[in-house]
Amino acid sequence: MTTGLENASSDPRFVGRQSQLARIRRAQATVLNRGWQMVCEVVGEPGVGKTRFVHEAVERPVPTVPWAVGTCSPDERGVPFHVFRHAFTEGQSLRRGLRAGPSTGQTWAESAAAVPPAPARASDARRFRTYQLARRLIGLAARDGLVLVLDDLHWADASSTGLIAHLLRYPVPAPLLLVLVYRPRQMATPMPFGPPDPGEHADGESTSHDRIELRPLSLAEVALLHPCDGQAEVRARYDLTGGNPGYLAALPVDPTPTSADPVRVAPGARLSDAAMAELRREWTGLPPVDLACLRAGAIVDAPFAADLLAEVAQVPAALAVEAGWRLARLDLIRRVPGTGRFAFRHPVLRMAVAQDTDPAWQVEACARALTALVELGAPAADRARYAERLLALPSGRWADRCVNVLCRAAQEVRRETPDLAIRWLRVALRALRPTAGLTQRRHDVSLVLAQITGEAGDLAESRALLQEIVPLFPADPQGRRAQAVALWARVERLLGNYAEAAAISRRELAALPAGAGPTGGYRLATEIGVAGILAGRPVAGLPDVLGGDLGGSGADRASLLAVRSLAAVHDGALDDARDLLDAGARIVDSLPDGGVRDHPDCLTALGLTELYLERQADAGRHLDRGLTLVRASHRDDGLCQLLLGRSQVAYHGGQLPAAIELATEAGIVARRIGSHHLLSFALAFEAEATAWRGGLRDDDRAVALARSAAGIATDLASWCGRTAATALATAALLSGDPATCAELVRSAGGDSRLSRLQSTLRPRWFELLCAAALAAGDMADAERQARLAMAEADQVGLPGQRGFAESAYGEVLLARGEALAALPHLETAADLFRSGGMVLRRSLALASLARAAEAAKQTGLAARARRRALELAGWCGTERVGLRLARPVGPREVAALTDREWHIARLAATGATSRLIGRQLNISPRTVEAHLTRIYRKAGVASRSALVAWVARLDDTDR
Repeated sequence: MTTGLENASSDPRFVGRQSQLARIRRAQATVLNRGWQMVCEVVGEPGVGKTRFVHEAVERPVPTVPWAVGTCSPDERGVPFHVFRHAFTEGQSLRRGLRAGPSTGQTWAESAAAVPPAPARASDARRFRTYQLARRLIGLAARDGLVLVLDDLHWADASSTGLIAHLLRYPVPAPLLLVLVYRPRQMATPMPFGPPDPGEHADGESTSHDRIELRPLSLAEVALLHPCDGQAEVRARYDLTGGNPGYLAALPVDPTPTSADPVRVAPGARLSDAAMAELRREWTGLPPVDLACLRAGAIVDAPFAADLLAEVAQVPAALAVEAGWRLARLDLIRRVPGTGRFAFRHPVLRMAVAQDTDPAWQVEACARALTALVELGAPAADRARYAERLLALPSGRWADRCVNVLCRAAQEVRRETPDLAIRWLRVALRALRPTAGLTQRRHDVSLVLAQITGEAGDLAESRALLQEIVPLFPADPQGRRAQAVALWARVERLLGNYAEAAAISRRELAALPAGAGPTGGYRLATEIGVAGILAGRPVAGLPDVLGGDLGGSGADRASLLAVRSLAAVHDGALDDARDLLDAGARIVDSLPDGGVRDHPDCLTALGLTELYLERQADAGRHLDRGLTLVRASHRDDGLCQLLLGRSQVAYHGGQLPAAIELATEAGIVARRIGSHHLLSFALAFEAEATAWRGGLRDDDRAVALARSAAGIATDLASWCGRTAATALATAALLSGDPATCAELVRSAGGDSRLSRLQSTLRPRWFELLCAAALAAGDMADAERQARLAMAEADQVGLPGQRGFAESAYGEVLLARGEALAALPHLETAADLFRSGGMVLRRSLALASLARAAEAAKQTGLAARARRRALELAGWCGTERVGLRLARPVGPREVAALTDREWHIARLAATGATSRLIGRQLNISPRTVEAHLTRIYRKAGVASRSALVAWVARLDDTDR
């Protein structure tokens, strides 16, 4: 047997195909038992392993059954009966038990001579007699049983094909198994029968013929063929070859593609010489036009059209069309269904043709393909692939043109596939050698690369590029340098370097040349404002764009307006904040998505300002719009901040699960882009929402998250530092540590007036200090904090913040036992929270209202408040409301217990053991004991029996 493509490797392993081998063995047994001819077709794609399979089959025959193998060759198609002559007169010594002898060989030679040349074949009778003679010879050879394998019949001569058809029509009356091996797509004359009919016999086995279609190997079988390769390399081989064993054997040692084109393997990797020799047989002897089109097809991307082949091969379009169809009939290329395009039948075949093509011709052909695609207006990705490939070839003539193509393509696809754009720009940058004539060009490409890498979230690389090139940009009236500096400042700010961002922007803003466009100035001023807010020192005196130059883009003006309004909110200038916010929102709402897509910070600032002004619907609308745009354009640099803003909107609206989910995603993005201060924000927001959710393990988790946030943001003067401190304060209070809560809030606030905290949120923080004082039993301090909250709320004038103050004062009155006096404050707080859209805080206020109403013996009001509080708590996803409703209105010792501790104290008072309580709450008995230890200390008792009496004295209701 000749060596096929699947045997190009010296590896003797044969895997799979066991069911097909069993069918061959059954066919052999059938032939011996019935003494009659049977035909078995073995068909499949080129390289699928037909020859190797037949070799394995005949090596494991039924005992005493001889066999003979004949193989066709494309360069012997003119020899009559060549495959039969090869089987009986020139066959291999492996044929056990077959005795052809000299007379048999001489007879086959006479039979071949008896067939006249094709033009002279006028006598069908003579040809019939020749076929009958050959049939009798085969019958003589098969009188004791014979397996006759005819391999590669797609290259058979006409006489052999005719004789096979004759044998199929007039079977040999001897135990002959005729195995026909061929590629169905390449058969000039189809076999005269199709697949066997499974219903021909009740047992499902045909007595006349069988058809074995070999399929590619599975991934597991490919792994068995390459036991020394890693999983990734095996997967790469499988993906490239589709499991075809012949192409697997032809692959180089490292088949891992180095580009988006799966045919472009590692540099220097080549198919083996044996594989190339076997594959080359398929296109050797092609006419020059067909060969040129085939080589052109190996250069262009699949699928390819005939007109592109004509340009690359430099042949007329009509000839290229004809050549394409001729190549398709040879199964070298195949028509792509539903299109007028062609593609190679397999990527490895394309690799072989490319390897067999002169490198100099490849360079010129690739350049012609690029020229044709540019003229045809092909998609950016198609043009860039050719440019990238051309730059990888050993020629520098096309570098400038390829760089232009790559840069334009990168700009076109940066929104949809930024990774691809970054790769193309890096290739372009490598192609631009650092010479004097290309310096400015390199700077321009580097700037675009820095911008796209920053948008994709690689802030470190973006910063390194900007630090290198921005100082080299000259000042210009067009403002290109100013915009580059603003981009640099933004990257520094995203990395948490607020001082550097502000300093860079201030220097450039002061040095702007006269007549420079307003865009650069707007962006620099915006960065100064954002860096100041994040550093905890909002900057006053930013340019007034309401009455100044209204040039530049609307999004740039809106960004500066949004930042100024956010700074005004921080300082408590709410009237100015509303005017600036309304002006910015009008601009943004009038712009299409394409006009604001590159300004995610603008939408973030608008959303946060609207949130702090308690316009939650507008805040959600702008932040959701920003999220939609940045997700569609794959901008990680803006995604994290928008997620954080949207998490805060969900938290203030009481949607705790959504707030936690958004904050968690923001943390993932922050880690991915390497922004520690954004990660601190994400952890703090997640901690605060988790603490208020109030699950069994939420207290510990919230404290851990907040501690992590505080560990990252150590500067309490910065916004993220204050946010982490207040989140940890909230988690500490809800987990039963009021002293730590009060200390953290005062540290973040800077003094007793909390002057360092955002003025519009101070009532909220004074309410937190009031709750900490109540938990610590310091009634005087609690009342003092409540009055401070009321004073700050009067200055702010926001419903929600007034609700915090009313709630604080109502809780103080309730703790003092003045339930009736507390009712109006708590009821007002619930109404104000509803006006501010704060559902969680409203449910908590209603819970306190229900407790106060029960203490004041107003059962109707208590029932209504209780029912509504539980409804809202279910919507928010919090357990705090239910736990708080179970608390009695009692002395200082009760106030010192957390909601969870009071719940455990009541369970312990029923006589439940620590193990039973732990099983009920899904916590360990040791955790229950730790809770009980703290409860004993706060309640002033020393034993379980004393705790039972203490709880019974305070809890006289059965809730």
